[in-house]
Amino acid sequence: MTRHVDFAADNRSIGRCIVLPGRQYTPDGPLLFFAAQTALSRGWDVRQVWWDPPDRGSWTVDDEIAWVGAELDAAVDGYRGKILVVGKSLGTLAAPVARSRGYSAAWLTPLLTEPRLADAMTTYPARQFTVIGSSDPFLDKEVFEALPGERLLVAGDHILRVPEDPAGMVESHARFVRAFDAWLTAAQV
Repeated sequence: MTRHVDFAADNRSIGRCIVLPGRQYTPDGPLLFFAAQTALSRGWDVRQVWWDPPDRGSWTVDDEIAWVGAELDAAVDGYRGKILVVGKSLGTLAAPVARSRGYSAAWLTPLLTEPRLADAMTTYPARQFTVIGSSDPFLDKEVFEALPGERLLVAGDHILRVPEDPAGMVESHARFVRAFDAWLTAAQV
């Protein structure tokens, strides 16, 4: 079952930021928490999507892309203003649907080794921000370098954990917040 948790920006809203989590990484995980707080501070209302993804079982990647895309559409729920999608891991499988709708997007540790996702992200027509860890098993460096928009490669694995350097893990998250904030701010000029 999926539920939505909404947060309103303090001032006049410039649009809706939809936060799509990972399979086991919830909207209150550090990357998504920081992304949501940054978006709120820049005037975006935030809708967190809390989901319980189906078991992979016999699902194909196409099934997962369709399911995540339907979750994105349900979170948009007819909203007529600007949409910003922030997806983490499984949530990045929304890229084909977000691309077809022309939504701006921030992809956090995307599954770049998945060809359908890589195709959607390398041909993305709207504003796009991507961050991934240098030791993330889903990092495909050729795909990463081909992505349009803002790209940030930081130390860390799929959750930007740096086991041998806890301070480095904090710095990876801080670099993400600074770059994401600059990207959001540049869009409002």
